[in-house]
Amino acid sequence: MAFCKGHTVDIAGVLSIILTSVAIVLALAGLYALYVVVTSVKSLMSTVDDLNRRIVPLLEKADVTIDAVDVELLRLDAIVTQAEGVGDAVSTASDFIRSPVNSAAQGLARVIRTFKKR
Repeated sequence: MAFCKGHTVDIAGVLSIILTSVAIVLALAGLYALYVVVTSVKSLMSTVDDLNRRIVPLLEKADVTIDAVDVELLRLDAIVTQAEGVGDAVSTASDFIRSPVNSAAQGLARVIRTFKKR
């Protein structure tokens, strides 16, 4: 095939050059994609390390706070138990006092009714 005055074009050679150029471009694109992936993974690892440095102390503080709340709840439970005991003691004492007072009041009321009937 004649191209210009005496030059022949070799189609296989042109295709070889084009395919080599495409392969080089694809290889460069693949290397760039690999670079982007590696950079992203490094950034992700840095973010995870930062989160670990910040979250672990927060979790430890939360654990200590929960333990403190648990201790306070136990103390409050003891106070409520003591208050229930005092309430029971007051109830028993009032029953003990009320019984003789009621008996005396009923006896006095009978005496007063007896005198009123006369």
